[in-house]
Amino acid sequence: MAELLEDLEKRYEKRKKDMELHRMLRDKYNKEAREWANKRDELNAQVRELVAQAKEHKAKRDELNAKVKELKEKRREWNEKVKELTEKLREERRKLMPRKDMPNIAKLKKKVRELEFKQQTTVLPPDKERELVEIIDSLYKQIAEYEKIMEEELKKNEELNRIKEELDKAREEAEKYHREVERVVHEAQEHHNKMVELFEKADELRKQADEAHQNYLENKKKADEEHEKFVQAMKDVRDFEKIITGLKQKMATTKKKKEKVEVKKKAEEIYEKFKRGEPLTTEDLLILQKAGLI
Repeated sequence: MAELLEDLEKRYEKRKKDMELHRMLRDKYNKEAREWANKRDELNAQVRELVAQAKEHKAKRDELNAKVKELKEKRREWNEKVKELTEKLREERRKLMPRKDMPNIAKLKKKVRELEFKQQTTVLPPDKERELVEIIDSLYKQIAEYEKIMEEELKKNEELNRIKEELDKAREEAEKYHREVERVVHEAQEHHNKMVELFEKADELRKQADEAHQNYLENKKKADEEHEKFVQAMKDVRDFEKIITGLKQKMATTKKKKEKVEVKKKAEEIYEKFKRGEPLTTEDLLILQKAGLI
């Protein structure tokens, strides 16, 4: 029985060490799991903030794109107005030109182009070259003079001036809306670029958060496994303690019974000595007392 007790105590001590090891590992994995969970939560908070900012830029971009659409419609209306007034201006000028008492300016310009081409492509004697140059200069002067006359007459035409004023205003408005379209498009693009940048950054952080969550799950799983092993080891330790305590109690009881039998046997021997009249020592008397014989 003593050997059994020794074996049980050795196994008990080993299981206690196992229990402590599993407890330490469980706490280690739980600590790492908490750290990964905190990292994951921190990253997810950053992701939510970036997504919120990106959505703000998206909303602003969409608002500006809607404004661009309105501005383009205004620009189109004014461009149509410019086109309409330009055609109207041409019609009004055609009513005034050409004058019957003046040569056709368009024909004069065509004649100049023909003579200049001849000058550039034909080799002429010096006197003919000078004559050709003089003719071209003369034609240029005529054209300038006739255009000046026509311009003066056109300036006197109230309807033509009114159309020109309207046309100038329409061009200014069309150009104003064109500049505004370019400005708003640029601003919308800036918000779009910022939105894309933020969403891409959020995606990258989300990946890191997913990795942190995966690490959290792995460490939590290990911690749970170690906890189960710890609980089983603790149960085994308690079972060992019960068995060892019971065995020790049994051994103590057995020992006590054995001692009692031995004391009784020895007391009987002393009692026989007493009956024979032999002297007894103090120790003999104590043994007799312990055995209940005196």
